Amino acid sequence: MNRPAELYRKAKHTYREGGVLLLLRRGLGLLRYLLFDHRAYYLYSIVLEQDQIPEHAVKPPIGNVSHRIVSSSKEAVILEEEGFEFSSRVPDARRRLDAGAIATCVFIGHELGNIVWVATSQQARDSLPDTPFEIDFSGGECLSGDAWTNPKFRRAGLLTYGDIKRRQFQVSQGIQVSSWAIDRRNIPPQRFVERLDPRIRAEGRRLRILWWRSWRERPLPSDRGE
Repeated sequence: MNRPAELYRKAKHTYREGGVLLLLRRGLGLLRYLLFDHRAYYLYSIVLEQDQIPEHAVKPPIGNVSHRIVSSSKEAVILEEEGFEFSSRVPDARRRLDAGAIATCVFIGHELGNIVWVATSQQARDSLPDTPFEIDFSGGECLSGDAWTNPKFRRAGLLTYGDIKRRQFQVSQGIQVSSWAIDRRNIPPQRFVERLDPRIRAEGRRLRILWWRSWRERPLPSDRGE
């Protein structure tokens, strides 16, 4: 995919989401990121089992909710032709889908409410944000992450509903473990994942200065004590 075109689509999406101030803030953040990046993550693994929770028990308290799995660019085109908002909300969706990543989406009507990406291969994983901890793809493990929720529908239960549907899909595909890397500063998804009885693998720290990269992990107790 053409990189300038991709950046333009992301900028357009950001402007539509939050206006000029959000665009400027993210633009400055991108400039800083290109020069230097240091982040810490909590690494989780969740054993997947056939979920016994009735779908109606977790369906969000808003009408016209649906869940869709998008696993190819062709499916994304069909989704758009049916009137669903997808590629316009996810600027780099085609690149990720062509690499094998899977988009699990919750829609309110035709509007995208929540998306979580799933990678079941190294090629798919390489299309997602860089968190290079070990994933045993051949052993039935997948990487889940890069979650986004439409600001209009935050705190409406979309992530919980999407998780039930996503785990049903993952189990049907023979996936046994879903692993997540969540930025330590991003508290809401940590609280969500911790409700799923995860195993905390470690804390991962990523450092990048221009083209030089480093990744280190250190074990953590189950209570995440420092």
